[in-house]
Amino acid sequence: MSKLHRIYLDTAAATPLAPLVAVAMSAYSRRHFANPASLHGGGVMAARALAIARARIATVLGAHPDEIVLTSGGTEANNLAILGVGHFVSKVWTRSVQVVTTAIEHASVLGAAKKLNTIFLPVNSEGLIDLKKLAESLTADTKLVSIIYAHNEIGTIQPIREIAKLIRHFNKNHSPSPGPYLHIDACQEPRFLDINVARLGVDLMTINAGKIYGPRGVGALYVRRGVKLDSQLVGGGQEQDRRAGTENVAGAIGLATALEICEENKIQESARLTKLRDKLTVGLLKIDGVTLNGPLPDSTTARLPNNVNVSVEGVEGEQLVLELDAHGIACSTGSACASPDHDGGHVIMALDSNDKEFARARALSAMRFTLGRDTTAADIRHVLKMVPEIIKKLRAANNLLK
Repeated sequence: MSKLHRIYLDTAAATPLAPLVAVAMSAYSRRHFANPASLHGGGVMAARALAIARARIATVLGAHPDEIVLTSGGTEANNLAILGVGHFVSKVWTRSVQVVTTAIEHASVLGAAKKLNTIFLPVNSEGLIDLKKLAESLTADTKLVSIIYAHNEIGTIQPIREIAKLIRHFNKNHSPSPGPYLHIDACQEPRFLDINVARLGVDLMTINAGKIYGPRGVGALYVRRGVKLDSQLVGGGQEQDRRAGTENVAGAIGLATALEICEENKIQESARLTKLRDKLTVGLLKIDGVTLNGPLPDSTTARLPNNVNVSVEGVEGEQLVLELDAHGIACSTGSACASPDHDGGHVIMALDSNDKEFARARALSAMRFTLGRDTTAADIRHVLKMVPEIIKKLRAANNLLK
């Protein structure tokens, strides 16, 4: 029996470790493994390597090394940004601190924001924020705005520079110090978009190595100089008292290397994947009852080059994912970061807020393809051959059950 050829189209959930990243990390995983806080030679060597990795990360982001807080991933960085700023400002602000975010954020942002006084802004049918509604939501008590840069599920790219400009204008004319600060979740972006913090105009930014062909369980939070936050982990003075815990030196080196590879390749990789994304999109939309979630092909709203999210009438997304997996094709129904009992359809439902029943059906029938470095034109052709057959099969089975 021939081995099943597997096609991996779930890179928004996780990416494999790039060979160059593995090589860069290996020496610090096996030989130079000492605690960077130790005074002996091994500790000094580890501390020096950590400082170099931090500087490399900062260079890619256009930041200063002391503005980089290393974390265990995107979830921790998002929590640190929202709760860290919220708790610190609460100590110096006499009234209730307000946070503004959107209804389609990652679960780690939504979960943290719900612990504070938060306004959840709606989005339009393509997942785009309304800048006028954002401006209207800002008050003297607003101390943090948290927006996902480009959406991991539906691919929508938010106008971060315009949002930053709006907040700067508000700060200049209305807001007593401190804030509001602008935090963005940029876990998907290093592979494709500009992540220079000065050009974006952000105060805090989350990145995650596991989404960019780096090591799992490693991330960072950029914190602009002058922005104060409370550590959410206690028990040590690491990361300038902003995050307790022994630093992951090998992980930091892996993150730095992964970022540099993304920065070097993003222009050509974005162009290559955009062509494959569009081919996949056009092919899927030819199937009866398939609709695109997120920005439409002729829209002025930008979409990530590797993201395709569709809903399939008459079939549940989980059915499609499992059947495709049986045929060697890996995709997902949405964010793999949500827990099994979490309503992972909140993003798709937010796109159609006027008709809850229709929105729920659309969410349940959604599936996401996210292309990667190994994706080829032959892979897309195979997917477009298999998906119509599988949809036809599942619809027939579902009709029999009815």
